[in-house]
Amino acid sequence: MIERVLALALLAASGVYVASAWMLPLGTAARPGAGSYPLGVGIFGAAVALTWVVVALRRTPAGPAAEAAAELLAEPRAAPVDPPGGGRVAITAGLLIAFCWLLPLAGYPIAAFLFVALLLRGLGARWVSAGLIALGTAGASYYAFGTLLGVPLPAGALFG
Repeated sequence: MIERVLALALLAASGVYVASAWMLPLGTAARPGAGSYPLGVGIFGAAVALTWVVVALRRTPAGPAAEAAAELLAEPRAAPVDPPGGGRVAITAGLLIAFCWLLPLAGYPIAAFLFVALLLRGLGARWVSAGLIALGTAGASYYAFGTLLGVPLPAGALFG
């Protein structure tokens, strides 16, 4: 029951946010106005909230007895890979520091690839999937920012 109330409250808050953002000037695609980004964020938040509402309303509420029975009948799950004592935070912070250090030396594509691959691996992904996701992420972000948006990304001292 509480999940349904929270989902509906988030949907209502997202609606208020979208209505507030709609009042700001939107501009055009070539020259976005002050309301373009807030409106996009609000629409995204409303979509997430609406999805949560649908999931929460479709789920049948279960009492304590039904939850206990489902727990007994469920198959045992493997324990998730979780580094002990804040390990995820330490891995992420260390990799962010390494990314900042490596960026001027190796350039954006290599630094982004290594950051994403090692982060995913440190969080429990397999090497192959971490490498493929990192390759796609580094390539897509380089294309989006470097090519489409014309942001000057570091080439790296080693390569240029």
